[in-house]
Amino acid sequence: MFAFHERPIGFETLMQANKGIRVLQKPNSLAVGETAVLKVPILPFLSTIWIAKHTKYEKNKLFQDNQEKGPFLKFLHTHRFLDVEGNTNQSILSDEVQINFYVWPISKYFLYPMLYLMFRKRHQLTADFLSVKHKLIFSGYTRSVIN
Repeated sequence: MFAFHERPIGFETLMQANKGIRVLQKPNSLAVGETAVLKVPILPFLSTIWIAKHTKYEKNKLFQDNQEKGPFLKFLHTHRFLDVEGNTNQSILSDEVQINFYVWPISKYFLYPMLYLMFRKRHQLTADFLSVKHKLIFSGYTRSVIN
């Protein structure tokens, strides 16, 4: 599964889950320092530029991208690839997002459902590309206090 994300087709496939987003620059790899630049719709007739830079890379284990510019106050996305104990033919893809947005107590009620649907679609697209069964194990959030 990690190899799928390393190949250009991985980024192209996952972008299909993001309707309305236009890719201005795609990253060449998952290496630290690689950058994606996207034009993201906020409201009808209003878009913003989102710049995400890869900040961590551990082959076959994880890669991470951090919003450098965009619609969020904070958006740190870690893609983890976990082994399933006792089964070399299975793995778990975990998308972990640390996020902060304007008017957070209210905005989380529309952001969480949007993110849930987007990541669910992305995992389904990944499974379809790899011709494997997709099973959602858990989707939820934890609350952290950021000083």
